[in-house]
Amino acid sequence: MFGGIFFNLTSLFADGMHTFSDFVTDIVCLISAKLSKRRPTKNHPFGFGKIEYLTNVFIGIILLALGIFIIFHAFTGEKIIPPLSVLILLAVTLVLKLISIYIMHRTGEKINSQLLITAVKESSTDLYSTIGVMIITVLLQFSSKFPILSYTDILGSILIAFIVFKTSFHIMLENSLSLIGEVEDNKEIINKVKEYIVKHKHVENQKIFLIKYGAYYKLQLTLVLDPKITLKSATRIEDEIKKDIIRHRSLHIKYVTIFITDKI
Repeated sequence: MFGGIFFNLTSLFADGMHTFSDFVTDIVCLISAKLSKRRPTKNHPFGFGKIEYLTNVFIGIILLALGIFIIFHAFTGEKIIPPLSVLILLAVTLVLKLISIYIMHRTGEKINSQLLITAVKESSTDLYSTIGVMIITVLLQFSSKFPILSYTDILGSILIAFIVFKTSFHIMLENSLSLIGEVEDNKEIINKVKEYIVKHKHVENQKIFLIKYGAYYKLQLTLVLDPKITLKSATRIEDEIKKDIIRHRSLHIKYVTIFITDKI
């Protein structure tokens, strides 16, 4: 941001604003991740995992406002030829962003955090905008011979803004659907759940609903059991299936609700 102001380069300032938004949203993510791990309460029996989705919607709104600001600033800046020393600043920034994305990606996959996965997507677009500013800086060196190239700074800023808009809409749409309880279609986890269920010979049929709550899942099972078994046996099967699924932490399933019926 300071580099953009100092060199009077609109696209560099836009990229700086984009990076600064990363910093702000990462702080929000840290607070949200802490809150989402709070223990369940009487009023929130399935925990606070969905706080992650609410936070991501907020991040999407911040990015939307940022995109509007970048476009406004693009048309108020002056046309200049920046020194090539700007490339050193951009190269250092690029390396730091790559390190940051790598760490977030590894951690996000390790702890299955939707919040970090979203942060990686947002940071990746920030990476592209920095590369774009590097290209713009080089093109502007030839703007005295080719006047049309003097507009690349403005066009680059607008392009960065549209990248921000695209990321914003994607984040808001994806997380809004999860916030209202969209069923997760994770075939790998669903197939593993089926493996635990079919171990019980008295289960004749099943229907599985996997609902994501941030870093963990809530599983809703509807089971058809052999009508000849006793109520005591049915209760025992229900308890065994719950324990089997929850104790396998690789599934990230923390809550299981089972409904027993005569048909599906």
